[in-house]
Amino acid sequence: MPSREHIIRLSLTSLTLAYILNALLSDLGRGIADLLMLLLFIVSMALMMFEMRHILLLPPLASSLGLAFEYIGLKYGFPFGGYSYLGFQGFTIEGVPVPVIIAWGAYAYTCYLASSHIASGRLRLIAAPLLMVLLDLALDPVMVERGLWRWQAQGEWFGVPLSNYAGWFVVSSLSIILYSLMSGGRDLNVKLPHYAYIPYLSSYIPILMISGPSSKLPAYLAFSLALLLLLK
Repeated sequence: MPSREHIIRLSLTSLTLAYILNALLSDLGRGIADLLMLLLFIVSMALMMFEMRHILLLPPLASSLGLAFEYIGLKYGFPFGGYSYLGFQGFTIEGVPVPVIIAWGAYAYTCYLASSHIASGRLRLIAAPLLMVLLDLALDPVMVERGLWRWQAQGEWFGVPLSNYAGWFVVSSLSIILYSLMSGGRDLNVKLPHYAYIPYLSSYIPILMISGPSSKLPAYLAFSLALLLLLK
C-alpha cells in the first residue's frame, strides 16, 4: 500500500500538473485544457482525502458562496464593486460564467493546501484567504485587459478597485471558516510537506502566460510576493 507521503505527493503533483497543462494546452482549445484540468483536480482531491477526509467539502462550498456573492455583486455592486462580464462564452448561472464558479472552488482548495506552508492552526483561516487575494492581484488586471470583464469605475490597483480585493477576502474567509466548522476543524493542524505550496505557485502560470502589456507588471508583482512567501 502506498505510504501517506507518497499519496500526498501524488495529490500535489496532480494539482500542479492541472495548472501547468491548462496553460500549455490552451492553444488546443479551452474545452480540452479546462477538462483536463478538472480531471486532474478531481484526482488531487480524491487522493488528499486520505489525509484530510473532509477536504471534498471545500471546493463546492467555495464555488457555491462564490456564485452567491457574484450574483449579488453583478446585481448590486457589493461586495466587489460594480462590474460586468463580457468575453465569456458558454453556460452561465444567474449571469455568472461557469468557469468563474469553478475557479472559486479550485483556488480555495489550492490556497488552503498552500496555507499549511505559512501558518498552522486557526491562523490558516486567515492565511488561505490572503493567498486568494494575492492570487487575484495577478488575475484581475489580466482578465480586464483581455476583455473578459470590466469595472464600472477605474480602480486603484491597475484599474481594479480595492473593494474587489476586500470582497475576495470576505468571500474566501467565509468559505474557509464554514469549511472548518463543517469538518470540525480536524485538518487545521495537519502539516503538509513544504511542497504543498508548489501547486499554488503553479496557479499563477496560466495567468502569467496570458498577461499583456498593461497587466504584466501587476501579475509579476503578485507572483514575486508569492515566491517570497515560499522562503518562509
